[in-house]
Amino acid sequence: MPRAQRVKGEFSTYHVVQRGNEKKKIFRDNEDKVKFLETLSKAKEKYNFLLYAYCLMDNHIHLLVNDNGNDISKLMKSINVSYVSYFNRAYQRCGHLFQDRFKSEVVKDDRYLLEVSRYIHNNPVKAKMVERADEFKWSSYNIYSGKAEDELGLLDTSMILNYFSGNKPKSVAEYEKFVDKNQEFEHHILDIEEHQEPSQRNYDYINGIAMAKVRIEQILVEEQMTLEQLLENRPLRNEIIRLLRRNSSLDLKEIGELFGGISASQISRIAFS
Repeated sequence: MPRAQRVKGEFSTYHVVQRGNEKKKIFRDNEDKVKFLETLSKAKEKYNFLLYAYCLMDNHIHLLVNDNGNDISKLMKSINVSYVSYFNRAYQRCGHLFQDRFKSEVVKDDRYLLEVSRYIHNNPVKAKMVERADEFKWSSYNIYSGKAEDELGLLDTSMILNYFSGNKPKSVAEYEKFVDKNQEFEHHILDIEEHQEPSQRNYDYINGIAMAKVRIEQILVEEQMTLEQLLENRPLRNEIIRLLRRNSSLDLKEIGELFGGISASQISRIAFS
């Protein structure tokens, strides 16, 4: 099944979200976060993109980036391949680190640019890791406030600060107030929470094999993956099996046939685990 086409633009600004495969950590310690920032710095030298904000959580990242004429998919692939290569070597592992493709949205106007930057810098506050944005070390917020040095030369802070004032100290103070206010924005901002487990989806009762196939196809489109990728993703596959067992007329054998011929006994173990 073809993937949904990513919305792109030329010389566009994107809010990018990338999370760990199966929600696992992509940073096991602070050294990993340093390495990711160094990877960003090297990619910036190569592609000359503009970075307006970032936040490195343990199992996902937020980036606010202007592609500066580059293809955002190629740019992110370069960053991901380099970091995953480091991570796999460091922890003597192999396989996927990130969950399939990164998620992104085009930032189409100045108001949304400011709101996304505030949202990114308050992500650790939202996750209840800290009480204030300036208490979190692994975001770009303290570079804006002047409490941390941009040693790698990653950020272009002028784009956002100039919206508040042409005077640097005044613009910094106004931006700090803006972030600290952390009020709800009327429009949805992209985050990892927009991913829902199959058990949380509001599906009607599934009556028969044909309807079950339609439901699985819907999930594949939502998850932007093929059936083969789903079968390899055991946690997601098992969650869908439990959904079908709870919310359909299918017997164990029929459910197993939908997932490549899994035996009825194995479906039973999955469904009731």
